[in-house]
Amino acid sequence: MYAFSVLASLLAVVSASPAPMPDGTATIPSPTIAPCVDVYKPHAHIIATPLSPPVGGLQLTYDSPTGRATLTSSGFYSLWDFSNGGVGQQPDCAKTKLWLNIDPVATEYKPLYWNKTQITTNWSASYGNDLVAKETKQYNTTDVFIACQSLASEVKYPPWYLFLLTHTTVPLASAPSLRGFDTKSCVKTRLTVEVPTYP
Repeated sequence: MYAFSVLASLLAVVSASPAPMPDGTATIPSPTIAPCVDVYKPHAHIIATPLSPPVGGLQLTYDSPTGRATLTSSGFYSLWDFSNGGVGQQPDCAKTKLWLNIDPVATEYKPLYWNKTQITTNWSASYGNDLVAKETKQYNTTDVFIACQSLASEVKYPPWYLFLLTHTTVPLASAPSLRGFDTKSCVKTRLTVEVPTYP
């Protein structure tokens, strides 16, 4: 009778506490995620120069609905990647970069736009120097851009949309790539990568 009571007690304990499943990961230490150090690296703006109105000192950024490169008073203050003939903007601690590309289709005033894929590989850029588009089969080396405002803009301080200026005799008003832009607003400018500072 005593033996039966002990056996019944053991069965009750076993049924109440199911056996633990073997865990092959028990000996693997939990990974530690390294803190992001990008915020401590040197950052810089790319600005319109010379510093004269109406676009001088404005900063390179993008128009989020279209991905077009623009100049505004508050642009990218960023880490920059100038490898492989590119200009890549990388947000702090992000893996995805935005690459500044030149529209390969337009023939005279070439729109600049941002893309997650690097298409343009003929940029020459470095901190403290002007941004230069090196010679291709389509155009000669140039460091001159034009900035124009959209005819459709309704904000008080509209952005300036950027185009690479290549050798052309086509008037601004006749250029297909400038349709929808106020060609009377267009001004020439250069883009200068600032000497980096720490945030």
